[in-house]
Amino acid sequence: MSNYIIRRLLQFPIILFIIATISFFIMRWAPGGPFDTEKKVPPEVEKNLKAKYRLDLPLYKQYILYIRDLLKFDLGPSFKYRNRTVNEIIKQSFPISAILGLTALIIALIVGISTGVISAVKYNSFIDYFTMFFSLIGISVPNFILGPLLIILLVFHLKLLPVAGWGTIKHLIMPALVLAAPYTAYIARLTRTGMLDVINQDYIKTARAKGLPEHKVILKHALKSAILPVVSFLGPASAGILSGSIVIEQIFNIAGLGTFFVQGAINRDYTLVMGVELLYASLLIIFNLLVDIAYTFLDPRIELK
Repeated sequence: MSNYIIRRLLQFPIILFIIATISFFIMRWAPGGPFDTEKKVPPEVEKNLKAKYRLDLPLYKQYILYIRDLLKFDLGPSFKYRNRTVNEIIKQSFPISAILGLTALIIALIVGISTGVISAVKYNSFIDYFTMFFSLIGISVPNFILGPLLIILLVFHLKLLPVAGWGTIKHLIMPALVLAAPYTAYIARLTRTGMLDVINQDYIKTARAKGLPEHKVILKHALKSAILPVVSFLGPASAGILSGSIVIEQIFNIAGLGTFFVQGAINRDYTLVMGVELLYASLLIIFNLLVDIAYTFLDPRIELK
């Protein structure tokens, strides 16, 4: 397994280099520019701005300088947020998105796995139909509808939570619940499906025949194999949920990474968009590697070569 991990880690910078190269040229070739506004910028001002951000250089020189800075872990200056670097923006906004995403992920795992196990154990019962019905709602109802509904209920009617903002645990509860909803639903359905595939297999019947308590059969033997589809789902899901949710951050006025990414895309802030893309790609690679490693612990038959 160590050789596999080393090989994957060696591929890490190569993948990021390819992503950085593709992102660089796509951003530069896209219509519009960082200094295009409704009010025409004076030519001499635009010339000075392009010189400041090295946009007056030939494209290949811009690319070489960008890759050189990237090797120093310097993502460059933001074109939109003057006198701020992309490193500073990510340092400020990523922890906010990560806290929100981690909270939502914990909620989704606890509720989703518990619901999926109960639903599988009570297969074809009212509990099974009830939980899967709400799982379907969780998948179907988009965040931009669920968010305002929770605001109306918990803020205006019950007056339990603040409407928006960031800084306290109360500010975290609503956005975390809304963000967790679809992930909870997917995890519940994946857990249920995995459990139904496992609980009728021979080794589960053998464990029951030995007189083991039902909760030990389910939690110790069946769940370990049934959770494999959930682990696969968690790889890309974790990278996405931790790197910022655009909709949630907009609804609840949270200055997370997703908000900066959207503003960067709208304003053609080349360096900011590419910086967020590289961060997301890094998280995706790391979490997919962790998923592969987790597979070997959950199922001894799986061997990484």
